Amino acid sequence: MAMVDRYKKSGGFVQLLQVIETCGPKKRDQFIGIITEETPQWAEAIKNKMLSFEKIISWKPEAVLEIIAQVNPLAFVTALKSLPPDQYKAFCEKLSPQERRKIEQQYNETNPDANQVSSCVMKVVSETRNLFTSNKLKFDKIDPDLAIPEEYESIIESGASGASVTQLHKASATGPVIDTTPTPVNVSGDVEQLRKKVVELTQQINSLKKDNLLMRDKLEKIKKIA
Repeated sequence: MAMVDRYKKSGGFVQLLQVIETCGPKKRDQFIGIITEETPQWAEAIKNKMLSFEKIISWKPEAVLEIIAQVNPLAFVTALKSLPPDQYKAFCEKLSPQERRKIEQQYNETNPDANQVSSCVMKVVSETRNLFTSNKLKFDKIDPDLAIPEEYESIIESGASGASVTQLHKASATGPVIDTTPTPVNVSGDVEQLRKKVVELTQQINSLKKDNLLMRDKLEKIKKIA
């Protein structure tokens, strides 16, 4: 059984992201390494959609300030301690003078240990993910590439047949993907066929599971009679 099997249900991809995003760096790398070996298409999707503190602070100042306002400000400032000096400086330079003074004052007044910094990084990432899942923030206004369409699990599974997850995501969001190779390929049609096949296989599996349960019940009754 692959690690991602339990997350192939609707909404499971976001649940898996939340698990991985709130792991420490070492454990996160181990998880992604295992997933890459077992299901490469899921590993690709995770890397494409995963939030990180570095990614969050790379967004426009308006988006970052909105996040700071809705998460614990002290936790955010503590998480900034995880950045090298040049990256911290570059982040502060994006802010208005007033916001910069506020951040720098709190930054200079705190002296957390490594565990506290790591904990605050995971807290900021987790709370930011929750802001998106609760629709308080919108990916299309901040970072459209991180948006997760409905039934994304089926899209990922379809990627196992050839097209990359990125191509399939674009196909689901915007229609046909234009192939730049000399031979034209009808990607949108292939995606639709793959989706239907996934649904068909899922129904067959569920039917087999029911038949299996019925057979087991019959065997148990036969054993009791014997």
